Amino acid sequence: MGTQPIPLSSAPLNFNQLLKIVRQLSTKEKLELESMIWNETGEKDIDISPLHKEIVSERLQKMSENPSDCRNWEEIECNLRLHL
Repeated sequence: MGTQPIPLSSAPLNFNQLLKIVRQLSTKEKLELESMIWNETGEKDIDISPLHKEIVSERLQKMSENPSDCRNWEEIECNLRLHL
């Protein structure tokens, strides 16, 4: 079952209408939209719980105390690809 194009009008879209439009986008367009949304969302707009902030702070502290125990993203990604 294919999706039907939704005509745009001057009326504002509700969330479900917007989702229907986004679902019609190509993967490339969806990724561009995602990037644009993240770039326009300021850090202050993201609600992070105090517990999660504490966890990140603890991990950063451990990383600074024992950098040799840490792996960079390239190592982690390589390891993941070997196991897929």
